[in-house]
Amino acid sequence: MITAIVTLLTFLSTFFAMLHFICSFRYRQDPERKPARNLGFSLIIPCYNEAPIIHNTIRGILNLEYSHYEAIFVNDGSTDETLRILFEALQLEPYARPGFAHIPGARGIYRSKKHPRIFVIDKQNSGKASSLNMGIRFCSKELVVTLDGDSVLEKNALNIMNCSFQDKDMIASGGAVHVMQYFLMEARKKPLIAIQALDFIKGFYIYKPSLCVNNALSIISGAFGVFRKDALKAIGGFMDGLGEDIDITIRLQEYAQRKNKSISYNMDAICYTECPETWRDLKRQRVRWQKAFLDAIMNNKRFLVRQIFKTPVCFFMLMDAAFSGSMAVLTFFVNYILISLRLIYGMPELFLLFAALAVLFNILNSVVAVRRAVRRGPQTFRAEEAARAGRRRTKTGSLYLITWMDLTLFSFLRITFFVRGTVSYFLKRRSWDKLKRTSNAYML
Repeated sequence: MITAIVTLLTFLSTFFAMLHFICSFRYRQDPERKPARNLGFSLIIPCYNEAPIIHNTIRGILNLEYSHYEAIFVNDGSTDETLRILFEALQLEPYARPGFAHIPGARGIYRSKKHPRIFVIDKQNSGKASSLNMGIRFCSKELVVTLDGDSVLEKNALNIMNCSFQDKDMIASGGAVHVMQYFLMEARKKPLIAIQALDFIKGFYIYKPSLCVNNALSIISGAFGVFRKDALKAIGGFMDGLGEDIDITIRLQEYAQRKNKSISYNMDAICYTECPETWRDLKRQRVRWQKAFLDAIMNNKRFLVRQIFKTPVCFFMLMDAAFSGSMAVLTFFVNYILISLRLIYGMPELFLLFAALAVLFNILNSVVAVRRAVRRGPQTFRAEEAARAGRRRTKTGSLYLITWMDLTLFSFLRITFFVRGTVSYFLKRRSWDKLKRTSNAYML
């Protein structure tokens, strides 16, 4: 009886992981065509205490190989030197857009004399959602790109998204996000950085493609998302909460269902973001992610529950991300107890088989994800692949080597983050833990 229960729990906790691995092979990006027109992009970057990293963000925007865009930094009442750095780096001067009324809540609107397509809105601190909505109200282009204060796009990212949004029925899309410290720094990579790089790669080259082909995308990352402005306005913009990127994606999925529109994902459009550099900051980030996930479910539970067997995003959100995750935690604790008992009763062959299959599957999952990233991911990977004659591909090799750490240590940490985030959320501990920014020098 116990064996049967454990077998069922193990199946439920691994079924969706295997399903995503298989479905990811069905992902096919539309072939690149010459776009009929260059669409306009408004890049909105909310900033709160981004002084150590904001120079990199500015440089990343100026490196873009696209002409029809504007960038809007929204300073959300920073208490550090963020606003001063923006003034000095951009040579800002007061600006009034013709025919545009003053934005309520804005303390000042400025335009760069050096780079006239870059604007800065200074406002009182009221949260990321408020900053994004203020940027949407001010922007003039038809497509809105939401970025974090540390986001750096690859120079061809907007060109790729321009091709995707030639489809007039597409209302939102996300790109692949990678760890900045791993790809844009020459220094030797810490194991903590490498393991997060591998985790991101598996998410954006296995999990996201599978959700895309199943029309079940539930998260367009806040680090890099592209939206039609009229769709954002139609659903009332961003809402305050712990996970505004999850919430906006779910509400856009509901809107897309009503209006027969589509939401997609493009793994060829690349963005870089900073990851935590200490185990303590990693815990804070992942616990916050779990709380954000639960907050989005609770805020949209009516749509998710009512449409669970009618809409793919609802089914995968509840049955996969929520239920399957809970089963994985429960299975872990049940197996831990049984392993302790087997010190007395011996170890059945069935558990050895499950353990061996789980290890092999995780290794295969990691290898396939890394190979896809080499072919289609960051330019540093592709350049390394093209020029590897006579030398070792260090970035690729270190990811393969770190797989053992992902299997042993990081798998257990994910369970810890899941439990702690869930408990914290339901105990009403819903504060937003902002990570400490670094002062790293990146190769942009």
